Amino acid sequence: MATVPTRLGTRLKELRMKTFGRQVTQRQLSQAMGLSNALISSWESGNAVPPEERLRAYARFFSSNRSIEGSVHLLPEDDLNEDETVAMEGLFEEFKRLRDQGSEEAPPPAPPTPPAPPRASDVGELGGRFLYYSDGQPITILCTPLSRRQLGYEKGEPDLGKLPPAVQYAVNRRHPNFVRNLANGDIDPLVEIVGHLRAENPKAFVQWFTYDNVSSPDQLTGHLILFGGIDDQLSDLPSGNQDTVGDFRDRLKTPVSVVWDNDGVEFDAEFVVTVDDDGVPTIDQNEIKSTEAFRSTFLAGDGGDDRGRQLLHGVPQLTSDVALIQRSINPFNPDTTVTRFGGMFSRGTYGAVRAFTDARFREGNEEWLNRNLDPDDFWMLIRVPVVANTTMTPAISNPGTLLKAS
Repeated sequence: MATVPTRLGTRLKELRMKTFGRQVTQRQLSQAMGLSNALISSWESGNAVPPEERLRAYARFFSSNRSIEGSVHLLPEDDLNEDETVAMEGLFEEFKRLRDQGSEEAPPPAPPTPPAPPRASDVGELGGRFLYYSDGQPITILCTPLSRRQLGYEKGEPDLGKLPPAVQYAVNRRHPNFVRNLANGDIDPLVEIVGHLRAENPKAFVQWFTYDNVSSPDQLTGHLILFGGIDDQLSDLPSGNQDTVGDFRDRLKTPVSVVWDNDGVEFDAEFVVTVDDDGVPTIDQNEIKSTEAFRSTFLAGDGGDDRGRQLLHGVPQLTSDVALIQRSINPFNPDTTVTRFGGMFSRGTYGAVRAFTDARFREGNEEWLNRNLDPDDFWMLIRVPVVANTTMTPAISNPGTLLKAS
């Protein structure tokens, strides 16, 4: 049964999204108040009610613009000026009144007014929000290049003229048949998302290139969509500024990493999430107590590899992949966002993208996201089904799809 929003929860979320002329993310607010993301989310969704001391802290935070000057922080009550103190007391009384009114489903004295339709600026041309960018900033998609190993040649600069024709078309920019995206390891999700972005944001400038073409941090200051990058241990960047890419990845802090088995086989890895004593994901080294691991699944069979996986043409047959979906503030420009779709394999990346582009599933997945997480600052691991070698679009609300989330 769906959670019924409370008047208090709706008001708390409204303040977080609009008070300062820009939104404060759940993560920023939770850090300022010394709480967990999950607790902030539960109060906004109506799953729980904040105690009075937390309501007073909320009132203190939203009573002063100084709360977001520099880093987002909670001012001591003694530091508030007279106007801020008056505003805090007014908010505190409002919170207590809304708390006592309870659920938004409480019967009103008159028939409720239907909610106003979303403003035109809230949704894109296709009616979506997650991949709609209302500010007109450029959108850049970064894709994973195929490595030299994947293209069939190893370290060192080869004689390009001696490579097989298809490889020349992918890597030899001077070849008459050079194909820009032939060495793009994320071409399926790229084709999927470019059409969707241009339909949802018809006036937006959309561009894409592979990570090896990043030469300056300035290329990473607009809205970004990152593909892959999960298997960077196996994919050396043949050119470009690796320090910039590595530094940027390091700033996208999540408790999720990929751990490869010692055999070095590209099929043998797992997503690992660091958690505290209660199983809550954390990146705080002082709180990490254990890990949880999530692997892709393969068709089992006799006569396969040493892991019992059935081999066809020398490779195991994937039945489900695991993918990371993440959104956060761009660490190089706080006015823009970073959205990440990364599977253990290319199937996972493609399925993660389709969760928000497939017309049959995107509305339901957006509703689930808005109801359960902060859509502007979250991460989640999902399972992407693969049936008869076809990547299926995941429905996040289906049992078994969501594996772990912020």
